[in-house]
This record gives sequence, C-alpha cells and structure tokens, in this order.
Amino acid sequence: MIRVVLPTDFSKNAFHAISYAVKLLENSTCIFYLVHAYTPPVYRADYTLGSPGQFGLPDNEKYKAEEALEKTIKKIKAQFNVPTHSFVVHAAFNSLTDEIASISQKENIDFVVMGTQGATGAKEILFGSNTVNVIQKTEIPVLAVPSTFEYKPPYNILFPTDYEVDYKK
Repeated sequence: MIRVVLPTDFSKNAFHAISYAVKLLENSTCIFYLVHAYTPPVYRADYTLGSPGQFGLPDNEKYKAEEALEKTIKKIKAQFNVPTHSFVVHAAFNSLTDEIASISQKENIDFVVMGTQGATGAKEILFGSNTVNVIQKTEIPVLAVPSTFEYKPPYNILFPTDYEVDYKK
C-alpha cells in the first residue's frame, strides 16, 4: 500500500498535481492524504490567547477547509475511476511543512506530490514558497509537478540532496 500526501490550496495548479499523482499510481493500491493547512490572515496576540471574539473561528476555518477537501475528492472520483485508491481529508491550523512532517510520521507516508505554484500562480517564479519549504524541510521525497506539465510516466527523477537527512528508502 502506497501512502501519499497531496497538499492543496484548492488552486488549479494543486488539482493538476493531484491529477498527476492519481494517474501516476493508477495501477497501485494507494491511500492519498489530501491536506490543507491554514493560518489566520492576520496574526494577533488575542487570537492565540483565545479572546472571546476569536472562539469558533478556527472551527469555522476547519469546517470550510474540510468541505472544500470533500469537493475535491468528488471531483477526483468523477474524473478518475480508480477503485484501488482511497482518500483521507486532513485540514489543520498549522504551517504546511509542519503538518506534512506530522502526517508523515504518524501515517508512514512514502512521498508527497504537489504543484510548483500556489494560488497566486506567479508565472515568473519556478517554485512557490510552500513548495520550496516542503522540499527543504521534509524528510520524505517530494515530487513537484509544474502546472504546464502534461502527464507521462517519469523516466528520470532528480533526487537532489545535501546529505543532511537519512532517507528511509
């Protein structure tokens, strides 16, 4: 059983990377962990201290994220009919890199597949900041899929390393 984290910010680019992962592993039994990590748009001390005005806000954000993740799964299942694939939704109030690290340890994740650009889609930037942070800070392989890349099975995969991490595989 292959376990894959699919981070999403619900952008077109993120869905493209998710589609790539589903196609790449269509002949494998997989569990895909759709992950959306969020933080408040403005950091305030009373937010973290739990002021009365803030109660319920994280729950509301989590609910909206989980709803969007469920919609994404429905879209995937409508587009790809792969009975050997199952999906787990995971929305968390955390940074993306920390959440991926946490899930990776708990669920024994094999690798991450993610887009190279976020919701802003700045074309002049090759890799978005989330992609760079995940590549640099996670201890599992990351397959970064450019938004313009048409699916074809990979023949070569670049595995850059600084030899700072002992990889499990």
